[in-house]
Amino acid sequence: MDVTIAFMTNYTLDIPNIIKQKDTIESFYKIFKPNGNIEINIFCDEKPLSKIEGGFTLFNGDRYNDYKIPGDEYIKKLKEIDYFKDAKIIKTKSLCDGYIKAVNMCKTNYLFFLEHDWLFLDNINHTINDLVKFLDNNKEINCILFNKIRNSPLNWQTITPLRKEIPICLTNRQSNNPNILRISHAKEIRLPLIKPEGCSVHKEVQFYKMPGFNLPHSCGGIECELSEWCNSKEKVNILGTVIYGRKGYNPTVVHSDGCDRDYLNKFT
Repeated sequence: MDVTIAFMTNYTLDIPNIIKQKDTIESFYKIFKPNGNIEINIFCDEKPLSKIEGGFTLFNGDRYNDYKIPGDEYIKKLKEIDYFKDAKIIKTKSLCDGYIKAVNMCKTNYLFFLEHDWLFLDNINHTINDLVKFLDNNKEINCILFNKIRNSPLNWQTITPLRKEIPICLTNRQSNNPNILRISHAKEIRLPLIKPEGCSVHKEVQFYKMPGFNLPHSCGGIECELSEWCNSKEKVNILGTVIYGRKGYNPTVVHSDGCDRDYLNKFT
C-alpha cells in the first residue's frame, strides 16, 4: 500500500505492559481495514522517564529502589504483537526527533502518524484505501486529522466545511492526534517548522513533580509550532490540514493516555 505507519511510543510508567499499544494498532486495523501490506516503523523515545533515584512506587503498587527502566523488555513485548513482528524499531531522542525521522524515512507517498495510546471509533466510515485514493485525487489536501473533540468552531480550531466525496473540514488546527500526511508536502513545508530542541511557543516546559524525578507532561515542538505558524487563511490553505467528518461531527478517536496522567495528577 502507498502508506506507512509511524507508530510513536515512549517509556512510560506502566511499561513493559503493552495493552494500550496493542489496543491502538488493533483498533487501526479494525476501523481502516487495509487491503494490502503496510510497512510499520516504531519510533521509541527513551527520554520521558529521566533517571529515578531513591524509592518509588509505580501506579500498580510495585515498589522499587533505584528504579531501572525496563526498556529492552518493553521492546521485546512490542515485537510479540502480530502486527509488529516485521516492524523496524528506531530509537529517538524526542517525539520531534521521531517525527522528523519518520517523514524522512518514509518511502511511500503517505504517512500515518500514530501515537501509541489512541482508539479509533466506528463513526469513521472510510478505509485507509479510501483515504489514500482521496488524497491522490485532492492534491490541495495534505493532512487528514482525526479529532478527539467535536468538529465545532473554537478559539483555536477553525472549521470550514468542504464539498468533497469524503466529508471533511478545513482547519487551522495542527495536532499530534492521529493523522495521515502527504510526504512530499511534509518535507517541503512542515519539517522546516519543527523545533527538535522543544517548544518555542510555551518556553517553560511543565513537569509532573514526582518523587525523585521530573516527568514532562506536554510535548511541544510539533503541533505548537505548526499551529502558531498557521495564523492566516493563506497559511491554512498552504498547510492544507482537514479534519475528518462534517461540521459538528462527533469525535473519531479516544485518547487512552499512555502517560497515565490520571495517576500522575495525584502527585501534582
